[in-house]
Amino acid sequence: MGTSSIFLCFLFLCGTLGLTTSPARGRLRCYTCSFAKPCYPVPTECQDDEACGISIGTSDQNEIIQRKGCLPRAQCPLQGHATYWLRSYVLRHHCCEQDLCNVATTPQWLPSLLLTTLLLLAAIFVWGGHFLH
Repeated sequence: MGTSSIFLCFLFLCGTLGLTTSPARGRLRCYTCSFAKPCYPVPTECQDDEACGISIGTSDQNEIIQRKGCLPRAQCPLQGHATYWLRSYVLRHHCCEQDLCNVATTPQWLPSLLLTTLLLLAAIFVWGGHFLH
């Protein structure tokens, strides 16, 4: 494979992973899911003044609940309160500013680890096929 083929393969991979930027980019999309378990998140388009968020609630009995969705940016640093199944919970919000970034409460390095793995696999595929001939 030539250099131009490798470049096109890389460009395709970046586009597939959503790493390219576009001036016509729409609104932020976030996963939305209620406190119910199990959570089946649904992609939702947010308003202009909202960020993606995961709200984690803790009760006096140390029970944990979690919901995902669009949150007003002003609410992100603040604590909140919710009542779920007749119990009161203190909510902490974790906000992010990328499409579908509120998929889980995993460490922030996971997307870059996934990207590195995919790029490594693509390189092995491209150069591995070249060495087999």
